[in-house]
Amino acid sequence: MASDLKPDKEAVPGPNAPEPFTTSAPSEFTHAVFNLKDYNFDGEYVGWPLQRVCEEAQWTPGLSFVCDNNAGGIGNIRNYILTCIRYAIDAGATRLILPRIQSRSQGNLRKLLTTSFQSFNYFFDEEHFRNSIHTFCPQMKILNTLDNIPNAALNMHIEKFFPKDLNVDLDGCDVRGVNRHLDMYHTKFLEWLNTSRRTPTVEEPVSIRMKWPTFFEWPVYRDGPEFAATFGGILRLRKDVQELAAKVLTEMVRLTGVEPHPPTLNAPFLGVHLRTESDSLHMWPNFKFQSTGYLEQAQKRGLQYAYLACGDEGEANRFSEVALNQTTPLNVATKMSLLKGDNLQQLTDLSWDQQALVDFLVLTKSAHFTGCSFSSFAMNIAFKRHLMVDGIRTRQWKSPGDEFSTLVGRFESWYGDWMFMYECMWA
Repeated sequence: MASDLKPDKEAVPGPNAPEPFTTSAPSEFTHAVFNLKDYNFDGEYVGWPLQRVCEEAQWTPGLSFVCDNNAGGIGNIRNYILTCIRYAIDAGATRLILPRIQSRSQGNLRKLLTTSFQSFNYFFDEEHFRNSIHTFCPQMKILNTLDNIPNAALNMHIEKFFPKDLNVDLDGCDVRGVNRHLDMYHTKFLEWLNTSRRTPTVEEPVSIRMKWPTFFEWPVYRDGPEFAATFGGILRLRKDVQELAAKVLTEMVRLTGVEPHPPTLNAPFLGVHLRTESDSLHMWPNFKFQSTGYLEQAQKRGLQYAYLACGDEGEANRFSEVALNQTTPLNVATKMSLLKGDNLQQLTDLSWDQQALVDFLVLTKSAHFTGCSFSSFAMNIAFKRHLMVDGIRTRQWKSPGDEFSTLVGRFESWYGDWMFMYECMWA
């Protein structure tokens, strides 16, 4: 599904580029950036928080960052790229290589790290990404490959850079957790380059490729709630996937007995993410734990229909049977059961992780969402919906949920239960 990379060019919007941006001053912009009442999966992109961060940064000519050492599903990959870009801005990188997507093995879903790379638009809307960076962070230019760096023949490329290695020690923290030393990151980074490598210049450039995994480290509220709420908006999912998700939504609404009236949306169903596929980890909540928690949410909210996202057909059927045989039956549908004909063919032509993008979008629009607390996929959906609490002024998520989403799992061990991720997930 991935298209070939375009000829090299920096991030200059075309003459017919859309205007999906809000440039209003902070005091003039208060409305929500996401809601459940329409088919718009993104809301209006608000760029001034990114502009503020970029204007405050100290830029280093000749420094480039590469953000393609990512792996996993949309939750992991999206957060990796965003975290890498945030580190790149703080480091002062004046060039960003357009991120590629590392695709997992289709024969073994547990095998995340492969040598197979897809282009940026394997997941994301490239035009929107380029326009966003060009408009609100023009100090950082986007190039297609390392070969396009000025004076590329003299470029020093550094692999597996890990920001926490710049810290003197962990100060009692766990290596998996939040980077608590960001006040000194820019200074220490340049000192490390200047003393152990070389000082980047336009004539003698340096490029940095981040280590895997460096994706749940940057405390997102560090730059204010406005930045935490909007930075993730530079990565919108590809338009054809959004169109397919809209068709799934329409059929799901029809299944509940409500006549669809796009672009207005009335979606009286529970969104469920069952995370028991073959690549799930042994310490995560099992099928019984997850399904019990999800069904409790349906009963609590009086919902008779559920949209289920699960990458394992057998597990999906198992949940559907349990849900239907309750005292108060819950009717369960999936993207595979809702689509027909050419639309279904379009879906099945996608890879396993690309199909999950459809689920991701549909679940964001459910009346209430519930998923596994350990899943970055579920966290990301919950955080996106959390923006409805107070728009770009929304405060930090509090486990296990809010009025729009409930995560099922354990919330006791800061590291063992992966609660540190909740500080580092971009909405």
